[in-house]
Formats: sequence, C-alpha cells, structure tokens
Amino acid sequence: SGEELAGYGDQSVATVDYDYSKAYGGGGEGSVVSSAGGTLGQQTSGGGTLGTAAAAGVTAAGGASIFSDDASFEQNYAGQNVSVKEEMIEVYAPPGKLGVVIDTPDEGAPVVHAIKDSSCIADQLQVGDKLIAVDDEDVRAMTAIKVSKMISRKSANAQRKLTIVRTTVSE
Repeated sequence: SGEELAGYGDQSVATVDYDYSKAYGGGGEGSVVSSAGGTLGQQTSGGGTLGTAAAAGVTAAGGASIFSDDASFEQNYAGQNVSVKEEMIEVYAPPGKLGVVIDTPDEGAPVVHAIKDSSCIADQLQVGDKLIAVDDEDVRAMTAIKVSKMISRKSANAQRKLTIVRTTVSE
C-alpha cells in the first residue's frame, strides 16, 4: 500500500478562484460591495455609500438594471379586489371504495390530492379540498394514511360523512 503511493509524494493541486467582480451583471466595471457603516453594540462605524456598478443599480449585459422595479407585479396584482371564501361542505359517500387520493402536505390537514374518474363522489369533491372530519370525527391532525385507513374501515357502512373545507378565490 505504501509502495503504490511511492511515486506521488505530497503534491498540490492548483486552483483558480471564481472572479466575483463580474458576477451578477457587474461586468467588472466596479465594486458592488457596500462601504456603508453598521452598528455593533453602542458603537457606529463610519457611514459610506454603495460602490459603483452604475450607482448600485447593477447593470446587466444589456445595460438595464437587474434590481430595478418591474411593472409586471403591479400589473398582475395591483388594484384587484380578490376575496377568499372558505365554505364547509358535507359529502355523504356510499359504501365501497371512494376513488380519492388523500395527502397531508406540510404537516397540515389532509387534502384531496387526486380524484379518479370512476369515483362515486367525483362530482362533489375537488382537488385541494381539506378533509376536516369523517363521520364527525376530527381528522385535521391525522396523517393521510390514518385517514385513508379510517375511511376504508367504514367502507361497509351505509354511508360515510366527509366534512371538507373548500377555499375559493374570486376577483
């Protein structure tokens, strides 16, 4: 093992650091590092101004600032009266399989993830509906697997009551 490495010795590998002066559209025309002061405890260090790079507008290859405001956000969202409505809906499911896939995203309440075309309640549910109760038993803190098993255990019942909350956004 020592013989296999004998011809190599302690060798260095040459590396070249990335040239950050041209990063983010800076084009190497000047520094974009702030020399502005800061506060540490009760002491304030000297103030300054932002480096050049088109007076910190930071220009891209085409000369336009990459930090300038883009009107598209305001065009899409400003002035709209968007209302969010939550409605509680009770769905009464017949015996048997429902053909509904449930998921629990982000540790939240179980959510309808998918609905098979053959589902007997496809016309009453929508993807995104939050399932909050099964036969009036709160399931908001349960995992998707637990809720699915609960619904399956009750598949022989004459009916199962699924309480859902549907969120609708209207303009």
